[in-house]
Amino acid sequence: MTFKPQHFPDHLFFITGSLVGWLPLLARPEFARLMLDSLDWHRQHKRWSLYAYVIMPTHFHLIIKPAEDQTISANLQSLGSFTAHAILKQLRAGQMTVELDYFASHRQQDATEKHQVWQPLQAKNVYSPEFLREKVEYIHDNPIAKKWALVENRADYRYSSACYYDRDEGPLVAVDDVREWLG
Repeated sequence: MTFKPQHFPDHLFFITGSLVGWLPLLARPEFARLMLDSLDWHRQHKRWSLYAYVIMPTHFHLIIKPAEDQTISANLQSLGSFTAHAILKQLRAGQMTVELDYFASHRQQDATEKHQVWQPLQAKNVYSPEFLREKVEYIHDNPIAKKWALVENRADYRYSSACYYDRDEGPLVAVDDVREWLG
């Protein structure tokens, strides 16, 4: 289930998605890879431009701009649905019954579904270059935040676009250059 934000066709959006109960499933490389593959698929199929991302153990953040023929709500629905189904498929294949039972017991949004993987995905309109700069820094600083301390240098975190901006290295998923929006 996703929150339906107001769509502004010429704006970027800051997206946040959190697993139900903040389950640290995305700390496992195979689940982080599912997220990365989805980000790349949406970008390659021109559903959005992807400017920044980080996949954390329990959540993710993105900055995207929907394609002209897409709304932010459609992008959130597609991302949430695709990744939830991929995660559940991976859990079944790995016979991870504890996690499957957890997602089944925590479904709240849609009683017709057997599982709920995501809390409602959130999108905030990026309304200024200052807000954009703040959110890009927030995304890239997430892995070095005191709460997480996943790496010492944010550009070393594999599941982030920080290496592109900090070192001019290719991230695992290609990004569009956000600096064009910063002037």
